[in-house]
Amino acid sequence: MKQDLVRRALERLGSEALERLRNNLSKDRTRASNKLHDTMYYKIVGTNIDIFMSSYAMTVDEGRKPFAKVPKGFAKDIERWMSFKGISPEGGKTRMQSARAIANSIFRRGAIKRFGYSGSNFIDRAVNNVMNEFDDDLLSAWVSGLDEQLNKIETNG
Repeated sequence: MKQDLVRRALERLGSEALERLRNNLSKDRTRASNKLHDTMYYKIVGTNIDIFMSSYAMTVDEGRKPFAKVPKGFAKDIERWMSFKGISPEGGKTRMQSARAIANSIFRRGAIKRFGYSGSNFIDRAVNNVMNEFDDDLLSAWVSGLDEQLNKIETNG
C-alpha cells in the first residue's frame, strides 16, 4: 500500500516536473526546434525520479561561459537554430557566415545575453517549484505507509 501511494506521488511529481520544464522553455523563449522539449522524459527508479533530456539542456540552463570549448559542428547547429527562429542573414552574408559570426560571438562572450550569459535556469526553477508543491503529498504517502506498518506490529503483538 505504501509503495503504491509513493509510486503514484512520484508519477505525479515526474509528470508535473516535465510539464513545468517544457513550459519554462516556452516562457523563456529558449524553445526553437522542439528538440529539447521533445527529448524530455523521466523514469522512476526506486524512490527517485530521474529526468532525462538532450545534452545541450545544461547550456540552456546554465549558459555558456566565455571562451568555453564549443562542440564540433557548432556553427552548423547555429545555422539550424537560425532557420527555426526565422533569423535571416544581414549585410549580404550567407546564413553560414552569419552562423559562424554568432558562434564566434558566443565563444567570446558566452550565451544567452538576455539572461546575463548565465543561462535561463529553467531546470532549477521547474524542479524546485514542483518539489515545494509535492512535499506534502510525498510526506502523506510515507506517513500512511508508516501507520500501516505500525498497525501490523500492534496486531501481531
